[in-house]
Amino acid sequence: MRRALRGPVYLLCDVNPPEGFSLHRSVCIHIAFLLKTLLKMEESVLVIPPWGRLYHWQSLDIHQVRIPWSDFFDLSSLNRNIPDTEYQPFIAGEMVIV
Repeated sequence: MRRALRGPVYLLCDVNPPEGFSLHRSVCIHIAFLLKTLLKMEESVLVIPPWGRLYHWQSLDIHQVRIPWSDFFDLSSLNRNIPDTEYQPFIAGEMVIV
């Protein structure tokens, strides 16, 4: 079945907030593999959610709200395999494909 609309499909991934860093990263990587398969059928972009409070890394000195993935990972490396963008530019309509 083909979609009637043109343009990319934006696949957003997220994880239950209390989950730890490794599970959060793992879920998004698995969704990236799914997206790579989806790319064979239609144009798609992974929208990576910001990190929230990382419970195991609590610190009063660090502002832990909406931490971008680019603070932890090289997104251009991920983009070599799949198109991706971070959540904040996506919501703002800036659509920066990293």
